[in-house]
Amino acid sequence: MSGPEFDPDDPLYRPLSIAEAMALTGRSRDSIDRWIKQGHLRVVRLNAPAQDALIEREVVDTALRKRRDARRGRPRPKRGAAPGESGGSA
Repeated sequence: MSGPEFDPDDPLYRPLSIAEAMALTGRSRDSIDRWIKQGHLRVVRLNAPAQDALIEREVVDTALRKRRDARRGRPRPKRGAAPGESGGSA
């Protein structure tokens, strides 16, 4: 998979384990695995110790994009109205 080039000076350029990605996003192992299979996250092989890792920036960006996509189409409450209020007069 080709993706954006990462700048090691970026504060979110850091390898994460899948367990850390799960904790960071609040998502299950199945969700993280699905994001990998769908190409949203790439797996990076670390030399020492030999383990798989994910790049923090990709994990954060994917989680935010998934949250935004899930919210699309939901009606937004009017400003100043309590949830469940239509804002109209009775």
